[in-house]
Amino acid sequence: MRLALEKLAGQLYEERSRKGLGDFPLSNRILGYWDKNDTEIDLVAVNETDRCLRLGSCKRSSGKLIADINNFKGHVARFLEAFREYQDWQIEHVAIAPRLADEHRRILTQHKIIPQDLVDLTDGLE
Repeated sequence: MRLALEKLAGQLYEERSRKGLGDFPLSNRILGYWDKNDTEIDLVAVNETDRCLRLGSCKRSSGKLIADINNFKGHVARFLEAFREYQDWQIEHVAIAPRLADEHRRILTQHKIIPQDLVDLTDGLE
């Protein structure tokens, strides 16, 4: 299911951008990024116009996103080390789950991670 969630999140980002919805006008999307050092980024969204990069972690439960905050930030740091061309860009972290509890949204926000669930990502797509 995790790979399916990653793919769905990417498709929703593309559709929202195409329709001019949301807060991230997408110019390019990479399905994900993995390397031999165990760096794993589930969503790499690029906004070239504003020089903004949104890096995401997708989990089946919001509790797993909370438990993985520090690990995810380490993955982002390794990604930015590998792709130095993005180091002077605005970097945003996003955590995506099918559903996010209010308490988990609060915790993610405190860690400067944008919380998103499928309700958020499908809002306005009807």
